[in-house]
Amino acid sequence: MMRAIAATGLAALMTACASAPAGAPAAEPVVKLTDEEFAPIVYDAHFRTKPVQKADEALGQLLTRPDVTDTQRAEALQRRGFLRGLYVADWPEAYPQCAMRDYLAALELGPTEKVKGQIMEGLEYQVSRRIYFNQAPFLGVPEDCKPYVDEALALLGPGN
Repeated sequence: MMRAIAATGLAALMTACASAPAGAPAAEPVVKLTDEEFAPIVYDAHFRTKPVQKADEALGQLLTRPDVTDTQRAEALQRRGFLRGLYVADWPEAYPQCAMRDYLAALELGPTEKVKGQIMEGLEYQVSRRIYFNQAPFLGVPEDCKPYVDEALALLGPGN
């Protein structure tokens, strides 16, 4: 009889442990920004943050926010790529190859058609500059950005 009581008690204890919460409460789902909420945030990061290197950083911080959608991330990457390709050698990631990295990453996120058009235009422009990559101010590109030229060329196809 004692064994039966002990077995029943042990079974009840095991069931209670199995159904108990595992410490922290479940996280609330993140509410994503609407496009109307996102627009002024990305605009401020891109155009109002000075100097431009700080704008690059502000766009990078925007990319890490959990409340930003993939489409919004694609736009932030497009804008950061634009800055990196425009201000060559003004900060460590300001090179066409790093711009290409951002553009290619943005394409993987499913940008809007408008942003996709801007990305493709930016990619074509940055790839067209590759003949100058062996001279100033294009020297000093970070090693982790160098492989993106070939990927951009493959995406754009022959004639680029």
